[in-house]
Amino acid sequence: TKEHLAIIHPLLGEGDDFKLLGCQFDCKLIMRQAVENILDQMRPKISAILKTKPYYEEKDLIGQFKTHVWGIMEQNNGAIFHASNYLLDRLDACQRHFLHEIDMTEADAFLKYNFGTPSLRRDIGILGLLHKRVLGKAHPVFQDLLPFHREDHGASTGSHSKQLYGRQLEIKFQVQLHHRSIFSMVHIYNRLSQNIVTSNSVSAFQSQLTKIARERCMRGDPDWMKSFSVRG
Repeated sequence: TKEHLAIIHPLLGEGDDFKLLGCQFDCKLIMRQAVENILDQMRPKISAILKTKPYYEEKDLIGQFKTHVWGIMEQNNGAIFHASNYLLDRLDACQRHFLHEIDMTEADAFLKYNFGTPSLRRDIGILGLLHKRVLGKAHPVFQDLLPFHREDHGASTGSHSKQLYGRQLEIKFQVQLHHRSIFSMVHIYNRLSQNIVTSNSVSAFQSQLTKIARERCMRGDPDWMKSFSVRG
């Protein structure tokens, strides 16, 4: 509908910044200030954790990061998901700095402590939202926003029985913005295997995605953290 597709209007960018559910939005949907606000809250927490490094083991330091930083980092994931690679990479860099300070690689932290990169966790989180919609447990607006695929939507992008429609036929402007958005993640969801999309809970669904990323990481695949990314 016109309301749903407002984000791809050619006149995108008119109006003042505003705050919605605690997240700062700009009308160009660049989301720079939103990411800056997250980083401003994260950095003092990370510094405080690192000051305790002489007194704790690495598993305890990572546990503190999960407890005190991840909530700040991920509270607006849905709102910043479409931001540019440059902005979102700053969140990954912040977590990567923490790991460097405790002498750990991203791969080791993931395999030993399930400490996924922000980008991987963000992708799995959005796919979890899509699965919640498929299960009929999401807010009713998502039923209309993300309908199941029909024949008049053209060829489907996958073979399982839970195909969604990402509204790609309706995109006329701001193509790159659409490509970085939740709508493009439908393409990833549609290509998952049947046994994954028939998971009867979001947690079970996300656990299977995490397992796939872990297996790629264990094989030494350098792109394990992009296992479910639409950004290449």
